[in-house]
This record gives sequence, structure tokens and C-alpha cells, in this order.
Amino acid sequence: MDVLKQFRAVFSAVKQHFQQVEAICQVSGAQLWALAVVARRPGLRVSELARAMAVHQSTASNLIDRLVDLKLIEKTRSRHDQRVVHLTPTPEGVKRIEKAPQPLEGALPGALGKLSPEDLNQLHTLLKHLLVILKADRIRLAPPENETRDAALIPLAELVAPTLPGGGGSGKSQRLAGAKE
Repeated sequence: MDVLKQFRAVFSAVKQHFQQVEAICQVSGAQLWALAVVARRPGLRVSELARAMAVHQSTASNLIDRLVDLKLIEKTRSRHDQRVVHLTPTPEGVKRIEKAPQPLEGALPGALGKLSPEDLNQLHTLLKHLLVILKADRIRLAPPENETRDAALIPLAELVAPTLPGGGGSGKSQRLAGAKE
């Protein structure tokens, strides 16, 4: 139960940080992180941003599109290759970063960055095992299509991660699985 409490404390700290970012900066935590990466490396490309944030390029592109709409980032095409787009923060984007709560990349990436390589490797190995178990349990524990369950009896794996696409869970458990904690 101590480990479960620790996971809840981690989720709570991350949620509080994101709420603080949104209240102060009027952007999501992921948007602030993207903005901060661009501010540190003006002129970088979307693919480089995706690598820096460990997200898919389409996710990075969506973040950038929203930041461009908010006039926090500008896109400029390369003079040498019109297919290449470079990103730079606007003065308003820089102001948002300056008033943002730290760490700019978010509470969890910030904390992970403070772990020793040995601790990070050990955590990686243990979480990889946990994810294998969670995936197996999600498949095995999916209820029949017409069965409903009390939310208190739903395994934590279903409350934290969405059900598998095409995997028969009930509408109720799918809604609960997608709910924020």
C-alpha cells in the first residue's frame, strides 16, 4: 500500500504543478515545456522539438500550432529549403516563460532529471515490468460487454490507463479509464 500511496503522491504533485502552470501562464504544462525548449534553442525544427520532449512529431506539431495561435511562438520557413520550418519564441512567449513556475518541463521530467543514472535505470526497469503487468491485466480483466462494475472494484490499471482499442470493455469502464485522477 505504501507504493500505491507514493504513486498517488506523484500524480498529485504533477497535477498541482500543471494547475499552477495553467493558472499563471494560461497554457498547459506541455505547451509551456515546448515553449521553454524553443526559447532555449531558437530556430529549432518541429522534429528536434519532438525529440527533445520525447513525443511523436505530430504531438509536437499540435503543441506548436496552439502556441502559434496564442502568438507565443513564430514559425519561419528556411530560405534554403521551404519545407523546413524554424521556431522562435515571441516576446510574449518569453514573458510567459519568465513568470512560469519551475521546472519549466514539468514536475515529473524535472524530478527524473535529478535522479542518478543508476536510480533512473532501476526505476526504468521496474516501471517496464509494471507496465507489462498492467497491459496483461487490462486484457484479462476486461468485463463482458453488458457487465457493469462498481468503480471501487475496478483495478487501478483500468483507472490510470485507457482500455485497449477494440478491447471489449463496457462503456462505463471506458469512461472511468479515460477520466482524470
